[in-house]
Parts: sequence; C-alpha cells; structure tokens
Amino acid sequence: MKPLNRRLLIEVIEEEPQQGAFFVPVEEKAEEFLPAKVIACAEDCTRDLSGKTVIIHAFGREEVTIRGEKYTFVGENHLICVNINDG
Repeated sequence: MKPLNRRLLIEVIEEEPQQGAFFVPVEEKAEEFLPAKVIACAEDCTRDLSGKTVIIHAFGREEVTIRGEKYTFVGENHLICVNINDG
C-alpha cells in the first residue's frame, strides 16, 4: 500500500502496560500520543522516514481495511517527533 498526500503508512507499537503505584481502569485511559514505526511515506512528504520510530497524535490516525487487511495512516503534520537514532 503506497500512501499519498503527505501521509505515512505506520504500524502502531503496542506497549506492554507497566507496573505502577496507581491503578487506572483501561476504559478511562486516554492515549493522546502513540509510538509507531513508519512503513512507507508518500512521495510528497518533507522527509522519508521509512523504518523510523515516531510519536504521533492518536487522534490523527486513519484506519482503512481493504480485503481484510488493516492499514493505518497518519498525516505528516500529526507527527510529534522522530527517533533520530533509528537505523
């Protein structure tokens, strides 16, 4: 799947819940920011971030299912930061 219009094809990185001192019910936990791995970038993106780990605004995700395959896209403007030490 090739993203268009300054979008990135991503895979959200599911993090394991960590033990802590407080219990927060899952239904009340708001995920505002999420780590993700960039699979592919549209040709008109500012930089090619393929293979990089990024942090995104959770609300900016676009999920599409085609023939049973789920794809997650995010607009380049919904990136918060990129891990410059990747690859």
